[in-house]
Amino acid sequence: MRARSGTPARKARTRRPAKPALVLIVPSETVFLSLVRDVTKRMAEEAGFDAATADSLALAVDEATTNVLEHAYRGATDRTVELRIEDRGESFRVDVIDDGASVNPRAVPRVDLRRYASERRKGGLGVHLMGKIMDSVTFRRTGGCNVCCLVRRKTPAPRG
Repeated sequence: MRARSGTPARKARTRRPAKPALVLIVPSETVFLSLVRDVTKRMAEEAGFDAATADSLALAVDEATTNVLEHAYRGATDRTVELRIEDRGESFRVDVIDDGASVNPRAVPRVDLRRYASERRKGGLGVHLMGKIMDSVTFRRTGGCNVCCLVRRKTPAPRG
């Protein structure tokens, strides 16, 4: 079949390529966290981040996904987590979406790292780490789903 000039098939070939974007839906089992990390790292590298930064971004997304498994789903393994990974030109964005229990991020206590280390505590650093790695971490509930939006700018924000 030949496409004529001006038909949708013709326009599709001449359109500028879109930035990398991906939707990944994974079962709510910890065994899939390595896949989440690997895919996030690869997408971050495709977006132009160096390997070390891509590793950090993958860690932040891993933490957000782990929080869904532990808190929103309370360990249930019969659910799914959706990740929307997008290169937005000047920034890299990942939405982590679940339909579990709503969690109020303001209720998460601030972390005192000295006390945390002296008490040799484990866990509870996810939101803190996400905030240190990402430029923006926001939470919202929409359409019966929780959305954790993680954004990292490609160039540092100007200091004022």
